[in-house]
Amino acid sequence: MNTSPISLLNAKDISGKNKVEKVAEQFAAILVSQVFDEMQKNVLESSLIPQSQAEKWYRQWLMDIYAQESVKSSLKPLADMIASQLANNGYRK
Repeated sequence: MNTSPISLLNAKDISGKNKVEKVAEQFAAILVSQVFDEMQKNVLESSLIPQSQAEKWYRQWLMDIYAQESVKSSLKPLADMIASQLANNGYRK
């Protein structure tokens, strides 16, 4: 199962009347993921225990999951606002 923030942007994954809501939710998750990435850049890294590439990939994957889950719960108003803007601009198809 693909858990990337853009996983639902494929046409085959989006169907029904919630198309705009799903796209808005995924777009908000991408934005939140980028915020998490910028926050992570400000964390001081120690050379005492170097990070492997696998750990960096895992951390990125985990931040993507956190972004998706936060948009589904506490940041739901952000996704709703984006969906509202998309619906008002004629993207209801």
